[in-house]
Amino acid sequence: MAQTTAGNVYKWKDLPQTKVLGGLMDRAGFRSDGALLTFNWISPKMPRWEPHKHPFDQIVLTLAGTQILEIEGEGMVCEPGTIVRVPGDKMHTGWPISDEPVLNIDVFAPPREDYLFLTNWQTEYPQPVIDEAKKTYHQNPDGEPFGGTMIEDPSDLVYCWADLPREDALASGMQRSGMRGDNSLVVFNWLQPDMPRFEPHSHPFDQTVLVIEGSMMLELDGRETECGPQSIVRVPAGVPHTGWPIGDKPVINMDVFAPPREDYLHITKYQKDFR
Repeated sequence: MAQTTAGNVYKWKDLPQTKVLGGLMDRAGFRSDGALLTFNWISPKMPRWEPHKHPFDQIVLTLAGTQILEIEGEGMVCEPGTIVRVPGDKMHTGWPISDEPVLNIDVFAPPREDYLFLTNWQTEYPQPVIDEAKKTYHQNPDGEPFGGTMIEDPSDLVYCWADLPREDALASGMQRSGMRGDNSLVVFNWLQPDMPRFEPHSHPFDQTVLVIEGSMMLELDGRETECGPQSIVRVPAGVPHTGWPIGDKPVINMDVFAPPREDYLHITKYQKDFR
């Protein structure tokens, strides 16, 4: 593999961070060929900020804390372990509702250009020329108090990833579930401690691997690297790779494919907005 950030394992909290929204949010970025992930550490003091929209959809995962996600004036509670898709061109915003800081991950595909400055440390990707003003065009932390309506039953919008429909994969103690966006696919893999190592495989698109719980060994092009909780690594296109759990605890890892991996789309058939 070329000497780039690809194949290297990073901890989410160690990614370069930028303060936004008046210093009430720390944001970091990690990109792949087709997607941009942002990590958002949000102070519980952050109020509702002004809604904004963009012509691409956004997948929002809440990992810690509890927040309100507002879409087109309707609010829904997002607790840890939930995932939501915000459709393109829909006005939306969000804010914490507990005393605990929020950690959420946003998935944008294709990569959101006005956020790519967050990934200037990934030197294998050239930085676009972006007007400085566009980097903060919607980041107004002084929004009006929420005046919309709360959705009483958001079960067809807010999903717990532990409850998503699963399929048995590799017939060996691994289960798989997922959610798709217009141009991305988020796959959750549930690995049991006794799952063996499988032969490496490769594909003509890259893959972003995140570990949510547990620890696993990731092998890329014959090189083994340990990935602990809250780690992230990009597997480049065409590189043989495989992974397996280590230790005695189950592993939950998340893979992001952009564009969506077609041979996995059947696991998202519950999403009625996609055929």
